[in-house]
Amino acid sequence: MCDAGCRPKGRLCCWALVLWMFCAMAYGAASPQSGPATTTISDTVYMADGSPAEGSLIISWPAFATAGGAQVAAGTTNVTLGANGSLSVALISNAGATPAGVYYTVVYQLGPGEVKTETWVVPASTSPVNLAAVTVTPGA
Repeated sequence: MCDAGCRPKGRLCCWALVLWMFCAMAYGAASPQSGPATTTISDTVYMADGSPAEGSLIISWPAFATAGGAQVAAGTTNVTLGANGSLSVALISNAGATPAGVYYTVVYQLGPGEVKTETWVVPASTSPVNLAAVTVTPGA
């Protein structure tokens, strides 16, 4: 209980919170930014004998600027193939990127001694694309 003339401490905290929120909205508090759009590469990976592959992919890329001007830092990601060799990975488009000739390097690790390397150029697309649409031969 409060004595007459005494303010509850909660009221002061409430006003401080309201003032802070007002200042944050009025003076441009940082708002979450969404990154560049991604394209989903979705397909099934098979072994040479036609059986679904098992394993993982290591995907790496250098720093680049997208065709739309968004800056992308160099990086690496690991993707594990799903059941029956299913692959699904979302990557930022490097088609038309700066500098020219920027590729994703993909190393397939499908088992002991089963290593394969590919080069990808990912188009800007709103729908999933398959491996044939991204696999390229550099310089061709």
